Amino acid sequence: MAMLAESAARNFEGALNGEFVMEGDRTTILVVDDENGPRQALRMLLKEEYRVLTADGVAAALEILDRESVDLIITDIRMPDRSGIELLRQTRARFPECEVIILTGYGQLDTAVQAMDCGAFAYMEKPFDNNLMLARVRACLARRRERIEHRALEELAFQANRFETLGRLVTGTMHDLGTPLSVIGTHLEMLLMDPVKSDIETRLKTMRAQVDHCTDIVRTAMNYLRQAPSKRAPYSLNTVVTACLDVARPILSKQGILTELSLDPNLPALTGEVVLVRQAVLNLITNACQALQGSPTPTWIRVRTWRESDSVYLSIEDNGPGIPQEIRSRVFDALFTTKAERGTGLGLAVVKHVMEHQGGAVTLQDSAPGIGARFVLQFPVS
Repeated sequence: MAMLAESAARNFEGALNGEFVMEGDRTTILVVDDENGPRQALRMLLKEEYRVLTADGVAAALEILDRESVDLIITDIRMPDRSGIELLRQTRARFPECEVIILTGYGQLDTAVQAMDCGAFAYMEKPFDNNLMLARVRACLARRRERIEHRALEELAFQANRFETLGRLVTGTMHDLGTPLSVIGTHLEMLLMDPVKSDIETRLKTMRAQVDHCTDIVRTAMNYLRQAPSKRAPYSLNTVVTACLDVARPILSKQGILTELSLDPNLPALTGEVVLVRQAVLNLITNACQALQGSPTPTWIRVRTWRESDSVYLSIEDNGPGIPQEIRSRVFDALFTTKAERGTGLGLAVVKHVMEHQGGAVTLQDSAPGIGARFVLQFPVS
């Protein structure tokens, strides 16, 4: 009963502060130290705000991590079985969302610096100040929450952009089907008016060619969507480029944009999630088209692929107005847009997300105002 009363009182106080948290939802901290005194001191300090687990070494800590969800580890560096650095490395590899604070003794600062290089949030010297420890723990957990929220926002943007891409694909396919269907309809009307006309064979051949054209358009759209995003497989970057240009053809034609291609025929096959790569490439082509709206003619988009050392590159360049220097650092941020109601702020954020997922990168290369923008995708060669 006393424990229930204590829990209720704690929740009531949290509710008054707008921080109502159920007992099962409390943040979990794992304290790792081979000495019982420091372990218990940290447990007593942290238990009022957090759920605290303890371990007397790296092996015991890893066993706990295998069965418990831990938000933060506070670990000593020097322990008999394995060091806190080893625990930090394994945590980073197996539980990347978990943060780590390192405790060091006098004369261990070199090891502490090594821990920071391995991804620790902070290090603190023993004996530590209680208020400083609480401040570090709160700052560490706040950073973890921000990082998780940012990743969730990126994933939401990515999924929303997939629907945007699908809509763009369907619109383009319907546009492309319009012309051959119109031709077929015209010839059918002519045959219905005069079914014994002398040129019936020519008309039937024309109609058959237009049916084949419709089939090709539908096949292009289906091939674009066919592979599941979760599967990594070999693919040709040049094939991805031509497929994306096929999908973007309606908008390119409508705006009268010239396309200049320079595709290296000797590129090696890449390994990755080709559907996601197509989405990234199509986003860059669409962005270039949007940048060219209202630009004086002639407008053009240059697409080039090449290899350097252990990487394959794809550049997409346009001769639009360019990107102002003051916003260049923000163009890959989710929901950032300069297009007002015409923009979603998802396109370039998704490109960055996809390239990081493929082990590559996207860069916006330097360009003077008024002479366009050039985005370069870098893919690692398997």
